[in-house]
Amino acid sequence: MTRRAAKSVRAIAAVVLLVVLPALPPLSHLPGLPGPPALHAQQPIARLKGRVVTDRGERLQDAEVRAEAFFGVAAGAFAGQRTFSTRTNAKGEWSILGIAPGVWLFSVHAAGYLPETVVLPNRLLTASSPNAAAQVFTWDLVLKPVAAPSDARYGALVDAAAGARGGRAGDADAVLQKVPEDADADYLAAAGRVAVLAGRPDAARALFTRALERDPSSYRAALGVASSFLLQRDFDSASRAFDAARNRTHDKDEQRFLSAAIGDLATIRVR
Repeated sequence: MTRRAAKSVRAIAAVVLLVVLPALPPLSHLPGLPGPPALHAQQPIARLKGRVVTDRGERLQDAEVRAEAFFGVAAGAFAGQRTFSTRTNAKGEWSILGIAPGVWLFSVHAAGYLPETVVLPNRLLTASSPNAAAQVFTWDLVLKPVAAPSDARYGALVDAAAGARGGRAGDADAVLQKVPEDADADYLAAAGRVAVLAGRPDAARALFTRALERDPSSYRAALGVASSFLLQRDFDSASRAFDAARNRTHDKDEQRFLSAAIGDLATIRVR
């Protein structure tokens, strides 16, 4: 076949293809193809780690650690998972993933021990802050429950704490109304922690204040005062009370999370 004849054959084939193949619809009429997934704003969550130990430093295994959110970013409404629960391992260690910025109540419950509570802020930045989604915890939360003395009055506190933990605040109220006038600082601070669990910040602060009057050096009483102020959104008073608690402990871990709390409270700009 000559070169001219070959060109003629190819030209005819091209015409045939144009006739046989249907024309493609305009791009605007084609079904949309799945694109890349939409990028959502990063949620400011973090993993909080900690330990549960006794005052003597003994690690407590299988203690329950609970976390409950009260306020959110800029000390406003909280969005996200509000409650978490986990248990300590053989080394007394625990961790919670998903803690978002806000004011959180942390409590620990262990058989034979009085409950331990603390209310802490976590990076209460304004929503417009460019760093709000990248905050992480730079401290571990060490909680130190106290062994319940073999005393009927302390037994009543343990039962009241169990009631508050189970959503029966009335059980706690009945016990808190009967706190003896001559109670010592340890008992008053323990009763204050029960009041925190029962959602009674006014009663809690009154009990913690009485405990401080009995023992001005009490770390737990000072920490309880700070917690009760924080629950009531009195952030200036909470900051001063956290500073007072920090001055009453020599534990480096406690000093670290208290310093973080004071720093976080300084970022609050309530609208």
